[in-house]
Order: sequence, then structure tokens, then C-alpha cells
Amino acid sequence: MKTNPELWLEDTSLRRKSIGIEFHGNEFLGHMVAPSEASGPRPLVLVIHNYQGLKGFDVDVAEYLARVGYVGLAIDMYGNDVPADERDFPADTTQIMHFQKQCFEAMVKLDHDHALLRSLLDCWIRAGVAEEWVASDSAPSAIGYCFGGMVVIEGVRGGLNLAGVVSFHGLLQTGEDPSASNFGAERPALKPCENRYNTRSVILIENGAEDHLVTAQNRERFFAEMDAADVDWSFHDHAKTPHGFALPARLGPPGQLHETADRRSTQNMLSLFRELYPDVEQKAVSPNAAGTRIP
Repeated sequence: MKTNPELWLEDTSLRRKSIGIEFHGNEFLGHMVAPSEASGPRPLVLVIHNYQGLKGFDVDVAEYLARVGYVGLAIDMYGNDVPADERDFPADTTQIMHFQKQCFEAMVKLDHDHALLRSLLDCWIRAGVAEEWVASDSAPSAIGYCFGGMVVIEGVRGGLNLAGVVSFHGLLQTGEDPSASNFGAERPALKPCENRYNTRSVILIENGAEDHLVTAQNRERFFAEMDAADVDWSFHDHAKTPHGFALPARLGPPGQLHETADRRSTQNMLSLFRELYPDVEQKAVSPNAAGTRIP
């Protein structure tokens, strides 16, 4: 998986491996980055992509987390539904409609089938925790962007083994992205399932105040739902900030990087991880994977 070599100086002590899983007849490949062998096992943080699927940026995020002190695992939620070499926004404008349709079809396949989505995420969690680089005595965490932000919240709804989750400009409810119909992607029938909330998880929402996909109604429903379930949550609105604020422009139009919001949301994430994993000494790493300076 190609990453961005301009972000940081090379660190040959970092450990890297690819992890493959099979699920419901589909094949998935994720990428793990861990601190040096001398660091010993560290807590796992899964990284979940936006609607485009797993790509270089997501592996950059996993590497950023490894440089900070955790084991980062960038996971693939699409498998063969979106070929690995077709997840970058096309430079050829004639290919954009095909790209959008393919990505949105893969997304709605999951976000309209709650049990399928949760089971796939659980499969990845189990695969990650089983790796020898990962501290088996610490519940893992997960972060996600856009679609991935929705996925990590769904993991808490599903009662999955997660200490904490961070959603960066993610939807608060599944199956509700109004843009899905704009690219010829048919909406399958919604298949909800019983919620088994993990009340040991902590949810952190980093949201753009001008995100058109997160309405006041969405927020009120989310707050009421999590309070009723006794789930611990925090919600941060970032002023004058749109959807996609943590994604760099190199990803194409989905990237609407707002550095102030990205900086503050990254720091909020790191603060949560310090709380969840007090035995891990975080290293100061700048920039983050989007190229934003982190003080």
C-alpha cells in the first residue's frame, strides 16, 4: 500500500505487516504498523476509511498512531467490492461517476445491514488483537473518517470489544446518507438488528458545525439514544467547518481539510487515548497523517 513519504523522516524501527481475512466469501486486506520491537506489545487502534475504501491515507494514519506509541491497523471494509487499485479519486473526469457509484454501493451494502457491518468489524477486531505486537490485556480502540466514523459508533451499538472510539465527521446513524442516491447506487432494504451497547466504551465525536450530513435532529437522536443506553460520550463541534475536515486535499474532493479543526480533533483523540491507556507514554509526532502540525 503506497503511503506519503513526505510526512515524516523514515523510521526503520517501525514494524509493518499486511493482514488478510475472509468474510462471507469476500477477501479483505489490512495494514498494521507498530512501534519498535523494543517497545513490546502496545494497545491496538483500528483505523476505518471514508466512503472511498482503504487507501494510502488510512495507512498513513496507522503509521502516525504507531509513531505516537500504539499499534495502528488500517482495515478494509469493502474487500473485492471495490478493487484496491480503484479507491483513489480519479483524475479522469469520465471515470468519476463509475468511481462514486462503486464506492457508494459498497458503503450502502454495509450501512443498510447492521448485523453484517458489526460482524465484519468484529472479525477485524479479533484478527488485530490476535497479533503478537498487540497488548492482549487492553481492549482496542477504533477511529474512523466519514463512513468509518459511523462504523465505529455502530461497533459500540453492537457491544463489540472496544475501549473507545473516535468519529471524525462521521454520520451518527446508519443508512441515512442522502448523497448515496446521487450516484446511481440503489438503497437496499434497511436491516436493523438488536443493539447490545458496550457501556464500557467511550465515544468521542469530532464534528464540523457546518456538516450538512449531521443535522440537529441527528444530534438530538444520538444524544438521547446514548444517554438511554448509559454510554459515555463527548461531542465537539468545530466552528465554520464542513464535512471532510480531517481529510487532506490529496484524496480529491472528499478532502476538505480545515487545519484548526483537524489539529484540535487530533489532540482530543490523543487525550482520550491517554485516559484509556495511561501506561503508554505518547511521543510527540508532527505533522499528523493529513499534514497538519500538531504542537
